[in-house]
Amino acid sequence: MTMTTDETSFALISKAGTAFSMMIDALGDAREHNFEKAEEKKQEAEALMNEAHNLQTNLIVNEVNGEGNQVNVLLIHAQDTLMNTVLMSTIVDEFLSLYKAGK
Repeated sequence: MTMTTDETSFALISKAGTAFSMMIDALGDAREHNFEKAEEKKQEAEALMNEAHNLQTNLIVNEVNGEGNQVNVLLIHAQDTLMNTVLMSTIVDEFLSLYKAGK
């Protein structure tokens, strides 16, 4: 079953937004030196982020195959949410390294 652009957008927002929140939680765990818990949350967040990225890739493939996507504020918000989550992933990796070095 093919999802509509709006359905894909909602799924992207949900997965990427949850991943972002989990990464924030992982930072809190790392700050408390609970690195095992932080790494678990980060891995779960990465899995969700990858699912969101796969949804984005499907949109791109549809576009390339001539199946246009309805570009609207919802899709733009979904793309922004994913982009911010990808950036947060990089930042969290750096902070985890810093917290571990400073134990």
